[in-house]
Amino acid sequence: MLASSLGILWAVHFVIGIQISLAVSYQSFYGNLFSSEAARIIVSSARLQMLWQWCAYTVAVCTFHLLEFFVTAICNPSTTTANSFLVDHSTAYTKAFLVSWTEFGLRFCFFPNWNVQFQWRVGLLVIISSQILRSLAMATAGESFHHIIQKHPSLRSSDARSSHVLITHGIYRYLRHPSYVGFYYWSIGTQLLLGNFFSTAAFAAASWMFFARRIPYEEGTLYQAYPEQYPEYAARTWVGIPFIKTRVKTQ
Repeated sequence: MLASSLGILWAVHFVIGIQISLAVSYQSFYGNLFSSEAARIIVSSARLQMLWQWCAYTVAVCTFHLLEFFVTAICNPSTTTANSFLVDHSTAYTKAFLVSWTEFGLRFCFFPNWNVQFQWRVGLLVIISSQILRSLAMATAGESFHHIIQKHPSLRSSDARSSHVLITHGIYRYLRHPSYVGFYYWSIGTQLLLGNFFSTAAFAAASWMFFARRIPYEEGTLYQAYPEQYPEYAARTWVGIPFIKTRVKTQ
């Protein structure tokens, strides 16, 4: 049901986005849609651009959640559940997106001209590159990738999912948390794409604070699980998110 719902949302907004692109490109063909003065006010060129941004944003969000599930299903099927879609990631995640939608809606209704072309173009580029990075990281890690931090994998020998190993090849040769880096910049990119000013800053700050807690804690568990391998690996790789302190946390 989740996959079908996300797929329908993806398809509807993709088609509408294509139609809007055609409307902008071929005004003579679609001119009758905006022939009246009222129509031109309600669906101005600025609002038409914002509608396209909303469609692109929805496609990006649906793509993210679909890939979270299907990449996990392909590369680590034993851990795949409906929760792998990450739709109900957390209450904070849901609230953050509701705030961003509210900001976008207010701008659409009252300030449609507050839309910086450069900003949403950068956002689209950030989303695409970040999505590729996160999906690549998940696929590279394979059975060692989990949405939930795994504690002391060496102590879970009786668990069917105890095949967790320290991944140091591929993208992990340079970044030790590439999936987090992908998610961090993807979340910021979504707000750049919408053209949101407040939410871009808020998402950057909230995501940073989340990973500032999560990454040191996870590294503490990895130091305990791989006391000989991980220190050397950590010394030659980059976290990828600015100003994240990677001190070891053992509790």
